[in-house]
Amino acid sequence: MPERLPRPRIEGQHLAVSCGHPLAVQAGLRVGAAGGNAIDAAAAAAAALTVILPDACGLGGDLLCIVRRADGSVTAINGVGRSPAASTHPLPDDGARVAAVPGFVAGVCDLIAAGGRLSRAEVLAPALELAEQGVAVTRDTAEALVDNAARLTRGGADVSPWVAARPSGVGAIVRLPETAVTLRGIIERGPEAFYAGPMAAAIVAAVAREDGVMSLDDLAGHESVIREPVPVDYRGVTVLAQPPSSQAMLLTMALRRLAAEAPSDGSAAAQHRAVEAIAGAFAYRDRITQNGADRELMELADAIPIGERASRADHAKGYNHTTSVTTADREGNVVSMLISVFDSFGCATWVPGGGFFLNDRLLSFSRDPESPNAAAGGKRPVHTLSPAMVVDGRRIVGISTPSADGQVQALLQVLLAHLDEGAEIGDACDRPRWRVVGDLLRVEEDVEPDLAAGLAALGHEVMPAPVGDSLFGSVCASEADLDSGLVSCWADPRRESWAGAW
Repeated sequence: MPERLPRPRIEGQHLAVSCGHPLAVQAGLRVGAAGGNAIDAAAAAAAALTVILPDACGLGGDLLCIVRRADGSVTAINGVGRSPAASTHPLPDDGARVAAVPGFVAGVCDLIAAGGRLSRAEVLAPALELAEQGVAVTRDTAEALVDNAARLTRGGADVSPWVAARPSGVGAIVRLPETAVTLRGIIERGPEAFYAGPMAAAIVAAVAREDGVMSLDDLAGHESVIREPVPVDYRGVTVLAQPPSSQAMLLTMALRRLAAEAPSDGSAAAQHRAVEAIAGAFAYRDRITQNGADRELMELADAIPIGERASRADHAKGYNHTTSVTTADREGNVVSMLISVFDSFGCATWVPGGGFFLNDRLLSFSRDPESPNAAAGGKRPVHTLSPAMVVDGRRIVGISTPSADGQVQALLQVLLAHLDEGAEIGDACDRPRWRVVGDLLRVEEDVEPDLAAGLAALGHEVMPAPVGDSLFGSVCASEADLDSGLVSCWADPRRESWAGAW
């Protein structure tokens, strides 16, 4: 059994960044040193990640984030596109017909405008340099290139520099001149450079080659949705979740239900209550896109039964193909973000001239034609990306993790250990984790035997999984403590995630 290697809390006096690659951490810290705040840093890190990790995220993907500004105001940016207007049910299992309108570009520009200090050129400069000078293929990307070799022979992907690098494997340097051209256009003209003109035409042409139906009008009509996050009071601490179409509010539903119970002490009984609370919340998942769902479902949370083992739901199939960004600065600007293309390399459709893969987010629609989350034209599906934020007086923490339906489950466990048991966030991240997967309760194999036995005795079908398995996510967190003036960050060692501060 592999030994856990906890990572330390990283502290600074100015800016903290935690995300999915050390070069992206550097990008965030670089714009901070140039006068930017945590909002600029989050945008810079996210843009860098779209260049570095094509299997997990990209200009053709999604962005969801919660932004807390120094004045205390908080907004949530939904940078997720709708299905093409001509989309119909049922959808295929892969290919360009399951691509939603890419929302990342509009989302990252909206993030910069939400309170950043620097220009687009300054914020996106690190990503542009990485595209021009080249990036090294990571271990996870190298494995994804091999695992998806058949998918990457269609949809124009065979001309991608990433596919050309596959034989060289880990460490191969990939230069991305087309991506650099796209980034220059965004720097100069903003979202219009992506959603109209030659780039929009290139996207439509790439989709049409695979019988997709995305149109120029679909792209031109895209806008981010900006609104307030969904709050829940948990024992005097405010936890904020991304609003619908994100399923992050399943986390707030579970916390609201658990607030009526005894605080968690980490025992089998306490873990059982947490499992049942989040499993009960998942029963309402497909209703998240309905009008007024955030209010209605929070009220239904009080009725979630947690005394007995409930029926299970675990719909999303993505695991490795998302990455987190969290940032915090000494003024109290804090960002919690997730970016994704859903499956590895999204739908595996490469946009020639654009330098990016398109997402396959429409696979988040339900296969049930009667479901509120059934596929239809011009519609956003229920979304797995679930950033969250904790406001505890003058201490603000942005926290997020990849792992599809495991996101809200991992966040719930970390927050209960932190808020109920008093564990530091890093220590809470290091604890063995569980995840509901269908009828199974997967647990990391180094869990205490008595805890596993206790959960089994309470009716759970416990199945061990390797320590650090991608099932269990990889939490990134950044904190601003306005009393001490310090910023801190943590990076869960389960995947490629890193933290830095100055």
